[in-house]
Amino acid sequence: MKISPKTTLHVLAVLPPSRKYSSPLNMTKLHWLEVTEYISLYASAIGTLAATATQQVVYAAFPLTVALGLNLTNRERLKRLNEQYRQNAIAQFDQLVDPFRQRLENFDDFTQRLSQTTQQQIEELRQNQKEQNTDSNQQRLAQFDTFRQQLMKATELQIEPLKKNFAQLNTYTQQLYTSIQQIEPLKQNFAQLNNFTQQLNASTQKQFELLRQQLGELDAETKKITTNSQQPITKLDAIHQRLEQVENFTKQLNTNTQQQIQPLRQYVTQLNAYTQGFNKNTEKQLEEFKYAIALLQTEMQNLAESLTQTEQRLSQEVAEKVKQPQVKITIPTPVKSQPQNTILHIQPSETAKTGTTQALPPVEIAPPTTQIQKSKSLSSLRGHTERVVSVAFHPNSVAPEKRILASGSHDKTIKIWRLDTQENRTLTVSGKVNSIAFSPDGKVLACGHDDKTVKLWDVDTEREICNFIGHKEKVYAVAFSPNGKIIASGSQDKTIKLWSLDEQKEIYTLTGHLDEILCVAFSPNNRLVASGGGERDQTIKIWHLTQDKFLTLKGKSGTLGRIYSICFSPDGTTLASGHQDKIIRFWDVETGREISNITGHNDEVYAVAFSPDGKKLASGSYDGNLKIWQVDTGEELNHITIGEGAIYCVAYSPDGKILATANGDKTVTLVNLESRTTQRYKDIEIEKGFD
Repeated sequence: MKISPKTTLHVLAVLPPSRKYSSPLNMTKLHWLEVTEYISLYASAIGTLAATATQQVVYAAFPLTVALGLNLTNRERLKRLNEQYRQNAIAQFDQLVDPFRQRLENFDDFTQRLSQTTQQQIEELRQNQKEQNTDSNQQRLAQFDTFRQQLMKATELQIEPLKKNFAQLNTYTQQLYTSIQQIEPLKQNFAQLNNFTQQLNASTQKQFELLRQQLGELDAETKKITTNSQQPITKLDAIHQRLEQVENFTKQLNTNTQQQIQPLRQYVTQLNAYTQGFNKNTEKQLEEFKYAIALLQTEMQNLAESLTQTEQRLSQEVAEKVKQPQVKITIPTPVKSQPQNTILHIQPSETAKTGTTQALPPVEIAPPTTQIQKSKSLSSLRGHTERVVSVAFHPNSVAPEKRILASGSHDKTIKIWRLDTQENRTLTVSGKVNSIAFSPDGKVLACGHDDKTVKLWDVDTEREICNFIGHKEKVYAVAFSPNGKIIASGSQDKTIKLWSLDEQKEIYTLTGHLDEILCVAFSPNNRLVASGGGERDQTIKIWHLTQDKFLTLKGKSGTLGRIYSICFSPDGTTLASGHQDKIIRFWDVETGREISNITGHNDEVYAVAFSPDGKKLASGSYDGNLKIWQVDTGEELNHITIGEGAIYCVAYSPDGKILATANGDKTVTLVNLESRTTQRYKDIEIEKGFD
C-alpha cells in the first residue's frame, strides 16, 4: 500500500497536538503524555518519509496509530483538568461570597426590626396626637364659633345701613316712577298736536289746490289773449277782476293761516320749556340715583371682599390645625352686585333747584377702607376668545358717532368696532395677531403675526391687499410711517424690516440688536425709527433713515430689561419707553440721554402712549393697572384697575377723549377721559359712559 506525502500531512493537520485545547492555567509544565505525543508525531513524519522511500506502509502506520491514541488520551485528560479547574474556581467564589451573604442576612434582620420599631413609634405618636388634637380641636372650634358669631353681628351692623340705603333707593325709585308718569299727559298733548297739524295741513292743501286751479284758468285766459289780440278789450276787465279776487283770496288765506299757527307756536314753545325743565330735573334725579347705586355697589364689594378674605384665612388656619377629624366651615357671603354697562361720573349732589319735580337727596355712605377700588363699571368690548394684545384707533374717528377701534388677539382674528353701537366686523387671519396699526388715512390696516408675515387689509372692503413675507421668525410689532408709504416691522429674528406700500415689497433691513425686537415706532417727522430689544439685548436704538446710522440710548441705570413698548411725543423730541424693571423712562431723541423716569408700577410695564397734546402719558402693566401721568412733573393723575389680566397695549383716540386698553382677560376696555374724574378724598373711581 502506497501513501503519498500529501495524505500523511493531511492526517497530521487533522490531529494537532492536544496542548492547544488545554488551559494555560492548568498546563504550566509539559506532561509526559504530551511529550510522547510530540515524539509520535515526529516519528510519524519520519515514518512517512521512510514509507515513501521504501514503499512500506508500516513505517508510517505504526507511529501514526500511536499518535492518535495519545491524542485521544490527552483530550480526556484535558477535559478532566478543565472540570477540576471550574470546580476549584466555584469553590473559591463561594468562599468570597459567603461573608457578604451573612452580612446581607444580618442587614435584612436589622431592617425588619427597625421597621417594626418605627411602626410602633408611629402608632404611639398617632395615638398621642389624636388625644391631644381632640382637646385642642374642641377649643379651636369653640373659639371659631365665637368669632363667627362676632363676625355675623359685625356684618349685620354693616348691612343695616345698606338696608336703609336700599329703602331710600326704593323710595327714590317710586318718586322717579311718579315723575315719569307725568310724561303721559305730554304724550297726549303731542298726539293732539299731531292731529291738529295734520288737519291744518289737509285744509291748507285744499285751499292751495283751489288756488292752483284758479291760476290755471288765469293762464289759459292769458294764452287766449296773446293768440287773439282782436278780441274785445272787455275781457281784460274780467281778467283784472279775477286777479284782484285771487290776490284778496291769497291775503285772506295767509291771514287765516297765521292766525291758526300763532297759538300753535305759543303752545309748542310752552311745551318745549316745560319739557326742558322736566328733563333737567329728571336727569338730575337719575344721576343722583346712579351715584347712590354706584356707592352702594362699592360698599357691597368691599364687604364681600373682606368676608372672602376672612373666610380664606380662617379656612387655612382650620385646615392647618384641625386635621383629625377634618372640619370644613364656610361663611355665607353677600351676593356681589353686577357691573353696569355704562361708566358713571357724578359729582356729589347739590341743593335742588326750583322745578316741577323734587331732586333726590344725597346718600351718605361710609368711605371704603381700601385706597383704590377696582372699577366695576368700565365699558368693555367682548368678543375675542383669547387675550387681546393690540388696539388702534381709526385716525379719522373724531366724532362720537364715527369712532372706530381695531383690536388684535391671539385667537387669530382682528375686530373692527363701532364704539357708538359696539358692533364689530371680524377679519380672520392665519396666525396669532401680535400688533396692528392703521395707515394715516385710515384706509389700510397692517398686522404682524406669529406666522412670520405682515398682512395689509382694506378697512372698507375687508379684503387682504398684500402679504409681506421676509421675516424668519414671529413678527412682534408693526408701525406706519406718518406719510403712509412705509411700514416698519420688528421680529423675533432680531431684525427690523421696512416695506414699501407702493411697490409692495421689502426695501431695507435694519440689523444691530442682539435679541428679538419687541416694539417699533416712527417719529412724527418721518425720519427716525425707534426699536426696543429683548432680555439679551436690553437696548433702545434710534435709526436715522436718511443718514444710514443708528443711536443706542444710554440709561442712568446699568440695565434696562426687556423694552416692551416705545412711543414718540407728538413734537418728536421725546421718546417714552416701558420696561421689564417696572420703570417708565423718558429719553432725549437728539442726544440719546435719559431725561427722567417714573417708578409707580408694581409690575412690568407692557404699554405706554402719549396723549395727542403730549401733556399726559398712559401706561399699562402686567398686573392690570392703568395709570395716567403728567409728563412734565411725573405726577400720577389717575390709577384705574382694569381687570385680573395684563394690559398689553394702550391707545388714545385722535381727540384724546377715549383711552382703550388691550387686556389679557380677552376684553378691550374703554375709558372716557373727558367726563371722568377721581374723587381723591375717598379714592373712589366712578366714571360716566361715553356716547
